[in-house]
Amino acid sequence: MGFVNAHYIAYATELGAGAVAAAGSLASVGVMGIIGALGFGYFADRRGTRPELSIAYTFRGLGYAVLLLADSLTMATLGVMIIGMSWTSVISLTGAVSADQFGLRRLGTVYGAIFGIMPLGASTGVWVAGKVFDSDGNYNLALWISMALGLGVAALIGLPRYRQLAPRLDAQTEPA
Repeated sequence: MGFVNAHYIAYATELGAGAVAAAGSLASVGVMGIIGALGFGYFADRRGTRPELSIAYTFRGLGYAVLLLADSLTMATLGVMIIGMSWTSVISLTGAVSADQFGLRRLGTVYGAIFGIMPLGASTGVWVAGKVFDSDGNYNLALWISMALGLGVAALIGLPRYRQLAPRLDAQTEPA
């Protein structure tokens, strides 16, 4: 997501868009983030959180693929809108999957660790994308990497559920 935050306007202007039009295109992420959060949340309540988190990351990977293929602001806007669908949905879905996997007792620590480390990945991605652009004169390699990471994470999350690592706080236990 760091790429979109830091490099999207420069990327869109490289496609020939003006800075204001590129910024307007980027603003679509917010609207799509709301739609994605509500939609993925709705389906997660019905189909489970793991499959929906996997689908959300698939959207992210496919959005980067569309950006990679973009030859106009319209196509780039479509790509960033697809990415936007996953923007905020992965936050709540990650918390729900973490609770299912590690139990509620450890959720604060696990969730805190995930979102404490996430900015390191995002900032590294921004830096790498800048280095790629400085080296190659375009963002293609950075987009390929972003696409591969999104689809790779989707595949890993989509694997069959791991055994639960911690007892659930809300699970019924028999008295000793």
